[in-house]
Amino acid sequence: MLDIPAAVLAGAPAAVAYGITAAAYGGRPGAPAWLRWPLTAWDVLAYSWRRPAPPRPDYARIAQLERQLGLVEERPIRPHRTVCLTKNCAGDTEELRTWSSQLIRRIHHCQPGTTEGDQP
Repeated sequence: MLDIPAAVLAGAPAAVAYGITAAAYGGRPGAPAWLRWPLTAWDVLAYSWRRPAPPRPDYARIAQLERQLGLVEERPIRPHRTVCLTKNCAGDTEELRTWSSQLIRRIHHCQPGTTEGDQP
């Protein structure tokens, strides 16, 4: 048979009683720290890996800042001409550029032009 020391045999019922008391009363609000610490330790061990992930970087904002600083070499998708849907448009197009002359945006101010048949 196993040789278990008498101190362990005497302390085992006390440890079991403490565990049952801590499980029953340690989770209540206002419980003393000597009953609360096993549940706090269990929460850290069992649930600390389930913390929410940190927020992701705003990649659109980073790309915009890189374009404004001229860190990215981009080819324009469209040529430099502006297409207006107003017939005979006489408006002009304004280009907004960064310090390094990188094109940010084109703004078209539409003004309908006059045709040969129009008389006021």
